[in-house]
Amino acid sequence: MKPIRLDVGNGLQLYCITTDKFKSEYLSMQFYLPLLAETAQENALLSVVLRRGTKRFPDKQRLNRHLDDLYSTAIGIRNRRLGDMQNIGFTADFLGERYIGGERLLLEVIDTLREILFEPSLDQGLLRREFVESEKNNLRDAIRAAVNDPRAYAIAGCRKLLCAGEPFALSLIGDETTVDAISAASLTQRYQAFLKQAVPVFFYVGNTPPEHVAELLRAAFSPLSGKLPSLDARVAAPSGKIARREEEMPLCQGKLSIGFRTDISLSHRLAPALLLLNEIYGGSAASKLFLNVREKRSLCYHCSSSLDLYKGVILANSGMKPENRQITEEAMLEEFYALQRGNITAGELEAARRSLDHSYAHLFDHPGALCDFYLGRVLAGNPDTVSEWRQKVAAVRLDEIVEVAQSLGVGAAFFLKGTLEEDDE
Repeated sequence: MKPIRLDVGNGLQLYCITTDKFKSEYLSMQFYLPLLAETAQENALLSVVLRRGTKRFPDKQRLNRHLDDLYSTAIGIRNRRLGDMQNIGFTADFLGERYIGGERLLLEVIDTLREILFEPSLDQGLLRREFVESEKNNLRDAIRAAVNDPRAYAIAGCRKLLCAGEPFALSLIGDETTVDAISAASLTQRYQAFLKQAVPVFFYVGNTPPEHVAELLRAAFSPLSGKLPSLDARVAAPSGKIARREEEMPLCQGKLSIGFRTDISLSHRLAPALLLLNEIYGGSAASKLFLNVREKRSLCYHCSSSLDLYKGVILANSGMKPENRQITEEAMLEEFYALQRGNITAGELEAARRSLDHSYAHLFDHPGALCDFYLGRVLAGNPDTVSEWRQKVAAVRLDEIVEVAQSLGVGAAFFLKGTLEEDDE
């Protein structure tokens, strides 16, 4: 499944995968914006307020009833980090037209997305105050939930230390101190500014001819124009200095997150090797962190790592008794240094290959996952298809993984210390 690119007009792009594999069709409208402290929170809030209603369907109940009439079409909201950019947008999952007797469902779905973007529900020229206040409360809940998730809190704290001063360090939803300042008037201003700078990219998976999809989108989104931005991701080699921070929280466990950086990212020839390295280090249940630190040495309750391939950042995390913090950190770094020495067994390498290949094979079962795979690469200028990428991963040599490991360096360590005894929690 290789997407083809079509011009939607005014510089806008559509990527299509034509297939009859799925009973449903999938349409994505994504925007890629600078990730800024001044706008990230309002961008996140704006997307959910727009989803609350349109001029024709002025509240969520009537809009959802309309979507139910469109054979239970689902419209989702996107707010995620992509390198040093913020990706917000909307996705539509709907029944294939071949199953409903030729009704023009795709046209209705595109028109609904058009209304959500261009014709939101307004009151005296402003986004509805009740929608804004309601979603502000939901945003506060999301911010509190992030603080109350110790594992995620420690990982976010490590990311801030590792990439201090870079957009990647910012929260996508901000903090509570800035929520109160948002009003219907200020969010409407952000909406108007967003429309001026917004350059959507569309992605479609289904069996409708791509030229017809492009024609419908061209008619619906003609007011927009511009060029899709290139990926902004500041990739840097490790500085050699380790930033450390410790905080306390009333919980029983300690949460440790260690951050690593490299100047290798998606566009680098060694990107597939970086993927395999993370898988071997802590990316799966067959990894060194899981098997050696957690299982064999029983130092922690969980131990794993995650990779941001766009940024060249690995964040390893674990949860342990607070008194085991030092020995756990030493053990996690010991496994990392073993990778740098080339201490990788044939079994570890094969398990990592199979795990990654299984993950990429499953992309073909999820249109949304295919969309994310390809659109990120479009911005990064990487032309690989899923199949080509799988072949590159399969061809990675052991010496390439070692080369990648030696390019990585420890840049940050964040520890969240639990202050409670087990009986107190």
